[in-house]
Amino acid sequence: MAVTPQYFVILVVDIERFGARPNPVQTFLRRSLYELLESALEEAGIDHRGGARPVDRGDGLFLLLPGSVPKTDLVGLFVARLRTGLRAHAQTSSDAAALRLRVVLHSGEVAWDGRGWVGEDLNTACRMVDHQPLRDTLAAAGDAQLVLGISDGWHRSVLRHDYPQLDTAAFRPVRFDAKEIQDETVWVLVPGYPAPPGLEHAGTAEPAAAGHPVRHAAAARSANGAAPPAAAPPTTAPPTTAPPTTAAPTTAAQHPSWRPEMPTASPDSPDEPYSVSVSQTGGGTQQAVGINHGYVSQSGAGSAGPAPDPVLLAHITTLRRALRDARQHSEVDADTFEGASRALDEAAREAAAGPAGRSRFVLALRSFRGLVEPVTALAAAAAAVIASVRGNGS
Repeated sequence: MAVTPQYFVILVVDIERFGARPNPVQTFLRRSLYELLESALEEAGIDHRGGARPVDRGDGLFLLLPGSVPKTDLVGLFVARLRTGLRAHAQTSSDAAALRLRVVLHSGEVAWDGRGWVGEDLNTACRMVDHQPLRDTLAAAGDAQLVLGISDGWHRSVLRHDYPQLDTAAFRPVRFDAKEIQDETVWVLVPGYPAPPGLEHAGTAEPAAAGHPVRHAAAARSANGAAPPAAAPPTTAPPTTAPPTTAAPTTAAQHPSWRPEMPTASPDSPDEPYSVSVSQTGGGTQQAVGINHGYVSQSGAGSAGPAPDPVLLAHITTLRRALRDARQHSEVDADTFEGASRALDEAAREAAAGPAGRSRFVLALRSFRGLVEPVTALAAAAAAVIASVRGNGS
């Protein structure tokens, strides 16, 4: 029998703490889950009957929806309607019958082999719904009924465009490693929360750092939803500026082990300062970092704060210049340029945080690399920087 893959939108749902319930409660929860999902899909206007029938997983299910289903409707309307249904369930059920869900959205090629559905993309979606950071987030979000995870591909095609009907600011990235899947990213949302809680405990050092935000345009705020702290005022002591380099920077695409000195200004944009200055008054040290499209400052009272990493900042300078060149040659469109620039802005902020920001710097560059993937040279340059930072610890 010939196996012919088709493109589907993949929805996977799992019930929290299902196995700990008595059999009668499990039966009730399964029935409630199917009713709530069908209702939410219909209220969102999503054609859930045009694809395959739901496939039961015991403590959840997966559903293969037609590839034509609008992704924005699933991320927006469907999730909102499902949350409403779950909240109504919570108001009329005991704690023993609580229904809280991990929900995952992905898409890709899946085939029917005569016995069941098979495909790498389906495997990925099922790995995502069991990812420990999603479990930790739902456990930490005591007032929530669901946590949503979407794949990095969905982030590139949907979230980065900042559609007004979607709460893009509340998503956060977390590293995704599971069996054959390595070094990928899942974007996490808890509806009703400004940022998903619990991600600071997402496993090893680098995934834990992934719980910190790589912010979208509307997400320039702290993890608890508050506005970021105001920049400290400059001191009166004269700053000491890092000396300019004498050699032109070499791109990471040419030399993966590239480690240039940090320039004091972008050579092709001298009006956009890129420098580090440190001044000291009394027992406190103040540091200010100028970046091409923004300003970051850090201050400490009584002791020096983290020193900005000049090597990481230099990487950003070269990548930003290469991105501008790609835009000038029409290799990237306006939306891609904007999204990639934001990713570099975030990477620059993390570079300014010193050693503590290195893992999040890598995450931001992964997002940048995903956005510019069609531009082979630019994506390769970003990949080389990531490899250099992770390999050299700088």
